[in-house]
Amino acid sequence: MAKPPFIPVFSGGSGRCGTTIVVNLLNRHSEVHTSLPREIRYLTDTFGLLDLNFNSSQSTHGGRIAIRNTLIVKFARFFGNKDLQVFLGRLGDKWWDQIGKTGRPRGLVQGIPKDVFDEITQQFLSNMRKDRYLASRELFFSLSHAQIHKSGVKYFADSTPPNAMNADRIFQLFPELLFINMVRDGRDVAYSVCKENWGPADPMSALEWWKSRVLRGHLALSQLPQTHVLHMRLEDLVQRDRTTSYAQILNFLNLDSDEKMDTYFNEVLTEGKMSQGIWKSKVNRPADFNKRYQEMLKELEQQGLIIAQYY
Repeated sequence: MAKPPFIPVFSGGSGRCGTTIVVNLLNRHSEVHTSLPREIRYLTDTFGLLDLNFNSSQSTHGGRIAIRNTLIVKFARFFGNKDLQVFLGRLGDKWWDQIGKTGRPRGLVQGIPKDVFDEITQQFLSNMRKDRYLASRELFFSLSHAQIHKSGVKYFADSTPPNAMNADRIFQLFPELLFINMVRDGRDVAYSVCKENWGPADPMSALEWWKSRVLRGHLALSQLPQTHVLHMRLEDLVQRDRTTSYAQILNFLNLDSDEKMDTYFNEVLTEGKMSQGIWKSKVNRPADFNKRYQEMLKELEQQGLIIAQYY
């Protein structure tokens, strides 16, 4: 197996927990390049690269998106579409180019010229006839490397939250990876999620959604060598223990201090950007909401989670 041109760094978590924040921070370092778009959907999405190589996982979404993904799978299999055909179709469609929230193109089109993308795709199809595993690895490294236009890059980082729930499968494909698991108070996560159009619509349901994703992430991450994993509390990085948390990230990746990254951390990633505890004044019946959260923490502790991370 050829030595990869860089080490993949995957940030993951429950969602609304800081995966993009930490990757945007890393992007300021001269030895790190981050994905465009920030989330590599073609890896963990339904019929993505992981599903192409391993057994399909459960939906990593909730609410309407979970229903949609289930229908996609049933529809494709009903019409006899093979996984490779569906993967290539989605790679050249929604993962390549779709309209984002701002109305601008979003997808791999943001960082890769179309002719380069087509060449990489054709090479992948040719390689698949020989070795699916190696072809999949080469596709990832080729699509990622095509976005890099500077020298000295040691790491390529992605911020897709479902990375955590798929960490065991990602590790099988990329055993050289490093993983930053972002952790945030589940009450703040739940309140943030219920304002989005892709998750549960009310805070209490969003708490259940959070619990499920945190547990699945814990079980998947436990399969990785723990020297490859850094658990980072968002509240510590932004507010409570900034200096120590920042140093932990640099030490984990064996990176020296970088002026541009330091400036971004000190001047942009400030305490005022954190909305900690806002749920107390925003959710209905906050006492009941908090009571259920405390019950969940005890349930998660029984599954082996360190619940002190979620206070």
